[in-house]
Amino acid sequence: MKFKINSGGQVWIETVVYTLIGLSIMAILLSISMPQIEKIKDNGIITQTIEAMNLLNSKILEAEEYQGSIRIVNLRIAKGRLEINSTGNQIVYNLENTRLELTEPGEIVQEGNIMVETKNSGDRFNIFLTLDYSNDLNITYDRKKEMKTMQAGTTPYKIILENIGYDDLRKTKINFDVS
Repeated sequence: MKFKINSGGQVWIETVVYTLIGLSIMAILLSISMPQIEKIKDNGIITQTIEAMNLLNSKILEAEEYQGSIRIVNLRIAKGRLEINSTGNQIVYNLENTRLELTEPGEIVQEGNIMVETKNSGDRFNIFLTLDYSNDLNITYDRKKEMKTMQAGTTPYKIILENIGYDDLRKTKINFDVS
């Protein structure tokens, strides 16, 4: 009789111990796999952003052809931020605090018209995708030389591009409006 009572308690202890071991193994597997999953997701976001920036670039080049041309681009930012830097005549996408090391840190890689750069940020990275028009175009935002930053969100941004003529240096002026 005495043996059966102890054996029932032993079964419960073994059940709890095996459950804790199973949960520990699952936690270890998740801690190993989650950073890799995050890298894969960020790589997908970068790929989609490069495609979107190439589309934006093609619309800018279309608008550049004729004064008064207007082009509209719908752009959704899933993660990171997009800056229209009219003082530097650049469009820069920035994905901060990622585990993805897209390129060698500090090295600029040209992918079509987009310059790709990865910078160290502690044990993580910041990735920059840049369209540089400083030699070709004069970019304005709301007809002024100012910075416009678009943050990640669920609703796409409606970017309106308009060719508003030439500046004093005979560069085509492309005005951005965002709604």
